Amino acid sequence: MKILIIEDDPMVRLINHRFLERIPQLQAATIVECPSAVVALARPDLAEYTLILLDMYLPQLSGTEFLAELLGRQLHPQVIMMNDQQTLKEAVNYGVLDFLIKPFTFDRFQQAMAKFTRLLAVDDKHTVSQTDLDSLFLGATVPVSTTTTAELPKGLTKLSLQRIVTALATLKPGFSNQDVADQTGLSRVSTKKYVDFLVAMGYLTSAIVYQSSGRPLTTFQVVPTSERLIQPYLT
Repeated sequence: MKILIIEDDPMVRLINHRFLERIPQLQAATIVECPSAVVALARPDLAEYTLILLDMYLPQLSGTEFLAELLGRQLHPQVIMMNDQQTLKEAVNYGVLDFLIKPFTFDRFQQAMAKFTRLLAVDDKHTVSQTDLDSLFLGATVPVSTTTTAELPKGLTKLSLQRIVTALATLKPGFSNQDVADQTGLSRVSTKKYVDFLVAMGYLTSAIVYQSSGRPLTTFQVVPTSERLIQPYLT
């Protein structure tokens, strides 16, 4: 099986890749990353992908324009769209398998993958029962193990991540990367890598504050009940 990730943000691509590697049923799959829909369409093996994780907002060609191109080429892979709810109707119109609103948790990602694997199981059967269809369309939520260990992106360490997460718990919502650096004693360059990682995985949300003078300031806050997202990276 081959899975294609189409996402222009390299950190989000990596998070999605790591999420896929944590799904037992997909561990034998070949996972390929693309920074844009244009690059994906140029791949000679495009017809070989069973599943595509597709961002909506992409440079040069949007996610829905990519889907239209797939239909024009008579290609029908399963597609899971990723972005905000404003693009939901367009995604549904193209028949995507599932829709993940950023930032999404691994729990929700795993539910989408469970739906995909149930579809594959039903597709392999010669005779499909109502129970099979109920499993596909009304399948129960798949629990995630909180003891699963996940690998951090290259350049990040478990010790520094723990240090930063501990510091974030002491900061009020609306803190900056400089605040994180001051609280941890690490350099701003170092903390930015971890902050970007935590935003990409949904542990932090970010907002831009326009100041009366100087450059806009990016502020952050911890997403409530998001602790489970980082546990696999700290164990």
